Amino acid sequence: MITTYLDDIAVGDTSVSRRRTITETDIVQFAMFTGDWHPIHTVVPYAEADPRFGQRIAHGALVISVALGLVEFWPEAMRAFYGLDRLRFVHPTHIGATLRVETEVLAVRPRPDRTGVVTYRFVVRDEEDHELCVADLLALVAARPEEGADG
Repeated sequence: MITTYLDDIAVGDTSVSRRRTITETDIVQFAMFTGDWHPIHTVVPYAEADPRFGQRIAHGALVISVALGLVEFWPEAMRAFYGLDRLRFVHPTHIGATLRVETEVLAVRPRPDRTGVVTYRFVVRDEEDHELCVADLLALVAARPEEGADG
């Protein structure tokens, strides 16, 4: 997603990430790591009895964490993850769902320090093309170094 300097990023640019499948092991390890043992994620009979989901679903924080790991970035340009705005989980993520991330540049705001804040529409989709998660992602991106500047 961030594979070039700020100078070469334009509103409307799009990208699609590589893919990754959410496994039962991912969910259990995430519950262990975070301490979030909500039964909708971890208890089969509880989840199966839920009229909305009918099965265990991935933690929202797991989905966004995996999605952030899927996007490509070039360390020379990508300075920092700057935030998420309007984050929504709009469809459940089930065990076995294969995620990909689609991005579109919504805004580029240069700053006086030779960086800029780039706002991306960030959409996580599964193999059936369901929108699982949507947000506006902000990244701090470096401008191209000036000619003759020390790197």
